[in-house]
Amino acid sequence: MVGALGISHKTASQNIRQQFSLTSDEIIPFTEGLQKHTGIKEAVVISTCNRTEIYFSCEHICNQYIRRDILDFLHKYKQIQESYHKHFYVYVDDKAVDHLFRVTSGVDSMVLGEVQIVKQVKDAYLFATNANLTDAILMRLFQKSFETSKRVRSETEIQQGATSISYVAIDLCENKVGNLQDKEVFIIGAGEIAELTMRYLKKRGVQHLKITNRTAAKAEKLATEFDAIVVDYNQFPRHLSSSDIVFVTTGAKEYIISTDHFQAKGGPKNAQVLIDLSVPNNIDPAIGCIPDKHLFDVDALQEIVNGTAEMRKSSILTAEEIIMEMVAEYMTWLESRNLRPVIQTITAQMQKIRDEELLNYKNHCDPEMAAYIEQYTGNLTRKYIRTFIRNLKQVAHTDSSSTSLKAINDLFLSDKVS
Repeated sequence: MVGALGISHKTASQNIRQQFSLTSDEIIPFTEGLQKHTGIKEAVVISTCNRTEIYFSCEHICNQYIRRDILDFLHKYKQIQESYHKHFYVYVDDKAVDHLFRVTSGVDSMVLGEVQIVKQVKDAYLFATNANLTDAILMRLFQKSFETSKRVRSETEIQQGATSISYVAIDLCENKVGNLQDKEVFIIGAGEIAELTMRYLKKRGVQHLKITNRTAAKAEKLATEFDAIVVDYNQFPRHLSSSDIVFVTTGAKEYIISTDHFQAKGGPKNAQVLIDLSVPNNIDPAIGCIPDKHLFDVDALQEIVNGTAEMRKSSILTAEEIIMEMVAEYMTWLESRNLRPVIQTITAQMQKIRDEELLNYKNHCDPEMAAYIEQYTGNLTRKYIRTFIRNLKQVAHTDSSSTSLKAINDLFLSDKVS
């Protein structure tokens, strides 16, 4: 079976979500521990500012406590004492597949149709694969999710309008401070989100762009690409008050900007906007209480999201039809794969019975009759095998639940079967 357990912007606020965020350094030890403590065979962890999700597979059937076991281990690994079980969702088999396909296609995103999630899912999948945390079941699942995403984005208009958090954030800045072309914009961080933000800013005509990062080489690379000025990371506080807009996109686990950074005199005469795109938050929320300081984090961007989603909602029905079709394709493959041991056992057992009975008849027949009986029983055995397999696939397709599969396995793979 396959399953998905997660927490997202739909089930929890950012201050709760960020407690369960997993960095790239944490994913491998977390997944290995998860495999050891829960019996999960393979797993892919997706951890973004809007969600932390664990996709996994189990041999035959997971025990009924799998949800509790994963959540208990996650709480323990993150050293979280308070229980947040109620904020998590869990999906199994076709529902888990459907959820992943919706996520990758942008249907489940805070910004309907956002493109950034595709790269995030691909990066998570490749990271897990390179770390030998996946095998055929999840590899096929994620490859199918990318195929689904490509179809949804090419066959519908789900990407019309703002389709990324960065794009929405820039819209918000423009609403607060007006035309961006003459504004001083400061980017702190040099990862994927920072690159996307700078790309959008340049498209809006921003001329005065600065960037800083703990790893200077990364900042210099983006600065060269987008014609920006590199600021020494140790000196970045000096540039905060003089910037009209500040984007923070780092992976720090604590506040890197506090109210103390805005005590200096000078700076923009009008409103100043600070956009915290980091999870956990990197800007002290208290800054939002300072006059003329407009602070927005990931959750606050929902204000813009609600306004831009309407133009793309008409695509949801077509997108869901595509997703439904692709889920059915994957589940057909999975059901066939899960039935493979049963099919092999049925074939071997019926061939064994036929061979044993045929041996008795051969001892009492002339060669011509023996050859006739061998041909007849061979045809009969193959027809019965095909009938069994067809009926098994029909049962699995009609009821793809783990209970149904377990019953089939118990019936044909039990040690009592002879």
